[in-house]
Order: sequence, then C-alpha cells, then structure tokens
Amino acid sequence: MKKKLLIGALGLASVFTMSSFDGDSSSEMDSRRPMFGSQETGWGPCKPTGEIQADGTPVLMQEVQVTTYVFWIGFPHIETKVCN
Repeated sequence: MKKKLLIGALGLASVFTMSSFDGDSSSEMDSRRPMFGSQETGWGPCKPTGEIQADGTPVLMQEVQVTTYVFWIGFPHIETKVCN
C-alpha cells in the first residue's frame, strides 16, 4: 500500500513539474494551453443596459467568452462584464 501511494505521489509530482517547465521561446508558451485556470478567448461589443450611473454615464455590458482549463481540457462559456 505504501509503495502504491509513493508511486502515485511521484507521478503526480512529475505532472506538475512538467506543466511548470518554462521554455526559452515566448511564442511557444503563448500557444500552449494552461493546465488549470481560465482565459478570455473572445469578446463582443459593449452594449448599453438602459441604466444610468450616479455620474450620469450609461452602464455598458459586454459578453465575453471565457475558457476554463482543467488538466489542459478547455470548457468555453459566456460571461458578461461591465465595460470601462
């Protein structure tokens, strides 16, 4: 049982070590998928919501496509955020 646990821990540590390895080429790193986390992969135009802020400017919302990565597998979904 201890051997299986040790082998599993070493295998998991090697996966995390490989995922954190930095190459010399920055363009290579930009094209790689992250192991965990999320990225904005697309966005749409800012649209007014009809609401007005306290300073008199309209509230603008934007639809953003966000891809969340779990073990390099991407799950895209749409979120809305306030435009600046």
